[in-house]
Amino acid sequence: MTIVEQQLLAIIKATLWGTKPEASLFHGADWNAIDEIAKLQTVRGLLIDGISLLPSKFMPNEELVMDFVGQQRRIEVQNIAHREAIIKIDQALQNKGITVAFMKGQMTALRYPSPLHRQPGDIDFVVSKEKFSDTLDILDTIGKVDRSIIHEHHGMAWVDGITVEPHYKVHNYQRPSTDKAMQEMFMDIYPDQLAKADIDGHQVHIFPPTFESVFLISHMVNHVYEEGLGLRQVIDYATFLNKCADCINWVKHDDYLNCMRMERAFRIFSCICVDYLGLSRPSQIKPFSNDEKYWAMKMINDILAVGNFGRGKYVFHHNGWKDAFRNYRWVINRCINLRFVCPSEAKWWIVSKFTRFFWKQKQAKLN
Repeated sequence: MTIVEQQLLAIIKATLWGTKPEASLFHGADWNAIDEIAKLQTVRGLLIDGISLLPSKFMPNEELVMDFVGQQRRIEVQNIAHREAIIKIDQALQNKGITVAFMKGQMTALRYPSPLHRQPGDIDFVVSKEKFSDTLDILDTIGKVDRSIIHEHHGMAWVDGITVEPHYKVHNYQRPSTDKAMQEMFMDIYPDQLAKADIDGHQVHIFPPTFESVFLISHMVNHVYEEGLGLRQVIDYATFLNKCADCINWVKHDDYLNCMRMERAFRIFSCICVDYLGLSRPSQIKPFSNDEKYWAMKMINDILAVGNFGRGKYVFHHNGWKDAFRNYRWVINRCINLRFVCPSEAKWWIVSKFTRFFWKQKQAKLN
């Protein structure tokens, strides 16, 4: 791990838990380099909160401090717009009798010390498959829907200029039995066992903690093999465990993980949260073995090098067969090198990535 990566993690830990970072680590710090890796990991909004806990002589110069403050302020404005769009979407769908469960994004941000400082992405929510077409019709009344883009588990829309992904499946998993298990688990909790969260005085439906924990783990597994996992998603899970560990039904959680074949992935990501992000290990999670610590070290090194959606190493392109082959080769290498995270999904990614390419070609012709 490079000194810049160590510095970024120290700042993140300070931001998350309010503890002062080790000042000596920042003697002669290259703040532009720290900012670049924070950009790669989509965590720039968290920088100034941690930096402000350093002694003044170790802080960046006033100009850079103002830059970091400005970055954070822009992220706050984006988050406010996302929250307004979520309320708008929820009200429009609820008025038509459609129950929607929001996930990721602003829902995970609620557990951050300062929710508006988490860098936003898209707005994701899920409805029943039977109501998906109606959902698109309603979104068309408050925004714009691109009906030519229907992925394996979601569509595409824009509300007030913000990208929205309405899901008809929680997610798409590569091993068929794993995919089936997740859909069955979702139907067990949707809609009657959904939890609620407050967004600026408006109550929205979210996943209950036991289900959300397994969903967040599975979402990280997907990122590992597809394009690359960023630090932001692991921070999401660390803040989730910090706030929600006592609300999880751990017996059911074990059953869910077993159905998803993701017990090891849960242990690895939890270990990263504790050993590298400073989370106090929840009492319900037993101490980590030497193997788990080794796998966590390999995974955090990949996260820091590759970044969110692989931006640090490889950017996917989709112009013809050559790009398709390069993309496939990237995924295959990740499945081989990071097989230890979730062997089941790693093996099936090799098959599904290949077959899905031809499925997409067929869908494009049909559209």
